[in-house]
Amino acid sequence: MRYQRALVIGLFFVLLLPSITSAHDQKEYNILITENGLTPSSVNPGILVETDTLFFRNLDDREHIQHKILVDADQDGLFQGIDDFETSWISSSCELNETTGEKVNPECEQQALILLAPSNGLLPGNISMVHQIKENNETIEVNFYINFAPDVHEVDDNLPTGITEGEELIEKSSKEQALEFIIFISVIGVFFVGLELIKSDDE
Repeated sequence: MRYQRALVIGLFFVLLLPSITSAHDQKEYNILITENGLTPSSVNPGILVETDTLFFRNLDDREHIQHKILVDADQDGLFQGIDDFETSWISSSCELNETTGEKVNPECEQQALILLAPSNGLLPGNISMVHQIKENNETIEVNFYINFAPDVHEVDDNLPTGITEGEELIEKSSKEQALEFIIFISVIGVFFVGLELIKSDDE
């Protein structure tokens, strides 16, 4: 009987912890660098949102081949603006020190990350990029693009007349805080009631 009541208490505990907000979980989106180019070759709308990260993973194991990604942050098509940036050259492998296990060349990279966020100079929309492939002294450039959207959460469209969007958001935030407090108190109450029930069974 004691264990059955403990199980019921546990179920109450879970049911009293609903998700108050549905914040976006940051994710890494893999783009594979292969001998035949990038996979996928572009990223269409509806897949990425703000604060996601592009993860360029090099699978091209050819010798003396390096890759680089150029980003046209200011969208002027030149890739040379003050806000534009690029990754380091990405190699298939990095030589390691046999004793320490550290890279012989600290600048050698086998992958690259690009954060999709205003803090990184990128605004939502289409972002033009260039994939550079360098073999010995020859460099080939392939244009591609990615698209990411703002991280916007759904807001109730049925707003009361006379309340602005900012006021509605403040009111919603206050209600969420109150609901979180009520849930917290309820959980504590259920926990202590459960303890008393278990104690009474033991007696």
